[in-house]
Amino acid sequence: MKKTILLILLLKSLTVLTLAQGSAEVAKNEFTLWGGISPDSSTFIRGTGKTPDVHFGIIGFRYSRRFDNNNFFNLKYTSDVIPFAVMNFPDIGLNKRSTRKAYGVAPLGLQINFRPHKKYQPFVGSSGGFLFFDKTTPSVVGAKLGFTADLGFGLEIKQKGKPSFTIGYKYYHISNGGRGIQNPGFDNNLFYFGYTFSKKAL
Repeated sequence: MKKTILLILLLKSLTVLTLAQGSAEVAKNEFTLWGGISPDSSTFIRGTGKTPDVHFGIIGFRYSRRFDNNNFFNLKYTSDVIPFAVMNFPDIGLNKRSTRKAYGVAPLGLQINFRPHKKYQPFVGSSGGFLFFDKTTPSVVGAKLGFTADLGFGLEIKQKGKPSFTIGYKYYHISNGGRGIQNPGFDNNLFYFGYTFSKKAL
């Protein structure tokens, strides 16, 4: 009886190890350079961004951990570093336009790729993080720290043995979360392009 139990435990351990090794072989580390621009802002979602006519640009570096779930979809954990972003918006109080520069991170992200073993992979994704502006935003009674949240979709074009390309859209929200007296919020229609290098996990 003891030998049977030990044999069953051994077989289960080997199964777990085999599955873990299989996952490690197919899981990928991905590194992406991406950039995007929002030619205009949205104000149609009640309770979020209320600032009209906002122009926004951003450059980011992304690390992704890709998991080979099945033939229908793959999950990706994503984390972004934002070395540069710029926002231009109307300053109603001064009757002129103001510009803010920023940097930040978006460490909490999830992306779902469909048709994961094909060349053309549609995806949906979302992430959240922070931007640190060079001045209080949108005015002296605002705040330098802005919280970000985005929701989007796009298409990843995979090339076997070569870098892949991504084109996508994000609904990109920025708010100081009530940390400033003034918090109108900024909702950007961000169109972006990415260039991705992949590496098999060890």
